[in-house]
Amino acid sequence: MMTFFNKQTTLLILLLLISGCFAEAASQQKPNILFCIADDQSFVHTSAQGTAELNTPNFDRVAKSGVIFNNAYTNVSSCAPSRASILTGRNIWELEEGGLLFGGLPKKYTTFSTLLSQNGYSTGYSGKGYMPANQKEPYQIRPLAPEFNDIKMDAPKNMSNKDYAENFNAFLSSKEEGKPFFFWFGSHEAHRGYDAGSGARAGKDISKIEVPGFLPDNELIRNDIADYYNEIEWFDSHLGRMIKALEEAGELENTIIIVTADNGMPFPRAKGTCYDYGTHMPLAICWGNKIKGGNHVDDFISFTDFAPTLLEAAGIAVPEDITGNSFLEVLLSNKSGQIDPKRDRVFTALERHTYCRPGGAPYPIRTIRKGDWLYMLNFEPDRWPSGNPDFASPHQGFYGDIDAGPSREYLIVNKDEASVKFYADLSLKKRPEVELYNVKEDPYQLHNLASDDSYANLCIELKTDLFAYLKKTNDPRMQGESPWDNYPYFFEGFEKEHLKPVKERQ
Repeated sequence: MMTFFNKQTTLLILLLLISGCFAEAASQQKPNILFCIADDQSFVHTSAQGTAELNTPNFDRVAKSGVIFNNAYTNVSSCAPSRASILTGRNIWELEEGGLLFGGLPKKYTTFSTLLSQNGYSTGYSGKGYMPANQKEPYQIRPLAPEFNDIKMDAPKNMSNKDYAENFNAFLSSKEEGKPFFFWFGSHEAHRGYDAGSGARAGKDISKIEVPGFLPDNELIRNDIADYYNEIEWFDSHLGRMIKALEEAGELENTIIIVTADNGMPFPRAKGTCYDYGTHMPLAICWGNKIKGGNHVDDFISFTDFAPTLLEAAGIAVPEDITGNSFLEVLLSNKSGQIDPKRDRVFTALERHTYCRPGGAPYPIRTIRKGDWLYMLNFEPDRWPSGNPDFASPHQGFYGDIDAGPSREYLIVNKDEASVKFYADLSLKKRPEVELYNVKEDPYQLHNLASDDSYANLCIELKTDLFAYLKKTNDPRMQGESPWDNYPYFFEGFEKEHLKPVKERQ
């Protein structure tokens, strides 16, 4: 009898130990990561944010089952450098050529996707990865992941024919069983050009389109915005198909889904600027039952923070030279409002977007977005911020830092008309060295308060905070240097003469 009970007790202990081991293994299971990034979408443009005539049910689903971040900011409103900042966890002034459109990412800056791959993750991407940029020696050849873009589809006019969702399915089928995965869904939408009138033909009521206050409110601009909405919805439809694929594969519960965009809408005074419609991004994140759904978080999140957050979530040591800070604790707090009081600011920047000034000169900006305030320092106010009116960019033509399209064309053609001049000047004219805006009271940044004496002390305080951070992170601008003047511009078909450094061209 004693032997029987000893055996039973031993068996029970073994079962408990085995059960505990399985429970511990399950708790230590590395999460999958699905990183979904639209091309050119400003923060307010989701139906979760209440934008009329825009339907993004799948973004809304991620937000409802997870967290929506009200203050997420790209480090730069330009696609390739924004993606470089995401992948490396660094500010663009820390990335040399990697901080420029049509630049290249030096090999010394390791990307978080590479670290995931080196630590047991299957990785892949579909759509737009790290581009446009040189991905040949001496730069990083594959800074993101293996490409999955072979499967095509019949897509609406002017949209990519890459079947992003089906390529994701192909990735899931081909990855090593049992391995966690990282997959980057980089939509080409809502980048220009658009199929003119596609929004109206899709049933959007043009009269209900809300025009940002920095653009004239007329039927042409409304139709242009409706076409932009139509492309956001295409991105969202593929997101929905990917979520369904995760459900069918039994992977949804253990997958971190991030939905955001690289920079703001491709309209004047948005993309290619440091105003809120250029740098303030939509961001929703869910992670199974680890996150209580429906929270709205006010903490400021920089795109430099993605890399350390995802590495920490995966249980991988964060390299010491990463500048961003993990917001995993904020993500998992299951609270709304301001979680971490220290997250009350972010820093944004711009150097060269397109080659739209003589010699490829950049338009250098540094900003601090703190609380309700945006403080902006334009280092070269004598330059044309949107590109020279008489210098044609090989990429976008005159005023080349604004994407070519009906809205830009309307401002240029009608810039001297009384009803248009105010809006044209906002986007096309030169700017003062210092700009200050109360973003809460002035969401379109129309009223520069920097010259108002009553804000002099605030300007000093914000400039002090900004410069302290720039010095801490070794911004060459703090030493009066501009290495960006001499970095080549790797635009396909661009004259070889223009690829030489400035000193060799003179």
